[in-house]
Amino acid sequence: MKEQSLVHRLHDLTYPRLNLNDHTLDDNLPSPNSQPEPGCLRLPPRANVGVLDALPPELLQEILSQLDLRTLTDFTRVNRRALELVNSLPQYKAINTHALNALRGILSIETGRWITYTTLYEKLCTPGCEQCGDFGGYLYLLTCKRVCFLCLSQDRLYLPLSPRRATWKFGLDSRIISTLPHMRVIRGIYSPNEKKVGAPSVLVDYGSALRAGISLHGSLSAMNKYVADMEAQKLQAYNARVAAVQQSGSSRGRMRQPRTLDPFDAQSGNPLRFVAIVRVPWLSRTLQKLEWGFHCVGCEKSCRPPLHYRRKFTAASFDDHLKQFGNIQGGKHHLC
Repeated sequence: MKEQSLVHRLHDLTYPRLNLNDHTLDDNLPSPNSQPEPGCLRLPPRANVGVLDALPPELLQEILSQLDLRTLTDFTRVNRRALELVNSLPQYKAINTHALNALRGILSIETGRWITYTTLYEKLCTPGCEQCGDFGGYLYLLTCKRVCFLCLSQDRLYLPLSPRRATWKFGLDSRIISTLPHMRVIRGIYSPNEKKVGAPSVLVDYGSALRAGISLHGSLSAMNKYVADMEAQKLQAYNARVAAVQQSGSSRGRMRQPRTLDPFDAQSGNPLRFVAIVRVPWLSRTLQKLEWGFHCVGCEKSCRPPLHYRRKFTAASFDDHLKQFGNIQGGKHHLC
């Protein structure tokens, strides 16, 4: 009876989804018909995988768990026995069942070399956003982080950069940039504002580039000073060229001023914030149940945190939410 009353209470005070399409990577992946799904078995194996077949299953599973997803996917293509071994891994089976779009997304944008299937499974079984702790209904596939909508649309860590901008912003060279987690952009429509992303390009993870810059220069302040000095030198050289042109009376075309500021970030309207994002449920290890989270009726008309219509909750976190802001009366929390 208590569980039944809780269900009725949640039904009255929450709603499952917004009438919005965020246009994430999920919506722009090739259809399963044109891209074979990872882990698809057709015929029984007729060959083995050499010395690996002589290992105990526990040891073999431990070895495969250390492989990144790109290597693991390559291994499944060796023969049907290799595919069978990977499909027998319990965590991999859970990913195929409950987070297939995340796996397909990782392979499509080519970030699998930085992510293992055990990491992906851990994120599937972790409900909280890694930035704020709210229910996170999305995965950021450049570095496989669980994140909520407000953080993915506002925090700079979830805005991938072009290699050129990462070089300029953090004082890095192309050799270092090439070692950082990066992705191939899939063309399509992204963000709730339905912005088009055209020609395929490469983007670099912001957080990884920031850490590389700090490591290279020794500290955040030293990195910022280096970048500021480089910008000052470029601006000084530009001004000298302009002065020389004006002095000579030349009619040469307008020279482009060096870029000194980050481009405007439209946040939830910025399509680059969604090119590495997929929707994922939370898989409870104990109950083996999926939960997608839900929204609060009392926050439905608010766009200011902590009462924001984009926040999502689980049954446990929603109970804490009500304790903090009060029960809902007339569509509003009575303590607000």
